[in-house]
Amino acid sequence: MRFSRTKYRILASALFCALAWATHAAADDHVRGIITGRGDGGTLIVQQIDGSKVIVSLSDAADVHRIDGVRKVRVSAGDLIPGLRIRAGGKYETPDRFVAKSLTFSKADFRTAAAIQGGVTPTDQRSVKNERDIQQHSQQLSSHESALNAHNDQLAAQGSRIAANEQGLTATNGAVAATNARIANLDDYTVVKTMTVYFANGKYNLSKDGKAALLQIAGEAKDKNYMVQVQAFASDVGPWELNQKLTMQRADVVTAWLQQNGVAPTNIFVPAAMGTTGQVAPNTTAKGQEENRRAVISLLENKGVNGK
Repeated sequence: MRFSRTKYRILASALFCALAWATHAAADDHVRGIITGRGDGGTLIVQQIDGSKVIVSLSDAADVHRIDGVRKVRVSAGDLIPGLRIRAGGKYETPDRFVAKSLTFSKADFRTAAAIQGGVTPTDQRSVKNERDIQQHSQQLSSHESALNAHNDQLAAQGSRIAANEQGLTATNGAVAATNARIANLDDYTVVKTMTVYFANGKYNLSKDGKAALLQIAGEAKDKNYMVQVQAFASDVGPWELNQKLTMQRADVVTAWLQQNGVAPTNIFVPAAMGTTGQVAPNTTAKGQEENRRAVISLLENKGVNGK
């Protein structure tokens, strides 16, 4: 009888350990943060609360819900727009890649994100922000390092914040950190003015009129110390990959022109390549396609400055 009780206790202990391990193995990881853009294949670029970034992809059976009070309303992935704070459950594939089985966001956070997107330009109903993945972003920073060094004299005039940075790399990291903080708090800004420049089919170079318009808005940005947001779009004609590349090139050339005409890099949000999202006209006509090949430049003012 004693042997039987001992054997029972061993079996019970083993069963308890197995159940505990299974519960731990089945537990989901979680990601909380704000969507800052979209990547290839519909992935989301999310800046987490601790400042780190992770690429989130939705599994085939992922549940996407909006929380309305105590109700959960199923929505589509199309509602996952830049500026939206989300919570996702799933598993990490790598330290910077996460596969979500579930994703939720609140109704209030969606309204805030949608209001920002809706205020970009009167002709846009909705737009999404996009940026490159972590590796591409690092490469971009490296390639622009020489340009940033060339602006050291201008940056030094901005005061003790720049003077305290002893090395160019430290200054770059500080600028990136400040930009990330502003992205995470876009609802602190009010859109005061927008303008649009247009591009030829398959091109990203600026026209004479486009340069003149950008020169004017660059002057306003400098005078008022506004923040500047650049979003570039393509018509929904041709391969997706080509359109995505074109919008990144258009966003980069507009950003470079603004910087070359006096707008400090720290006053420009990460340029967004929007691809074929946010179409403002049908692509069945040449005129409609022309209206969709554009870059939208917005001047934003901190609500703490204008008191709104």
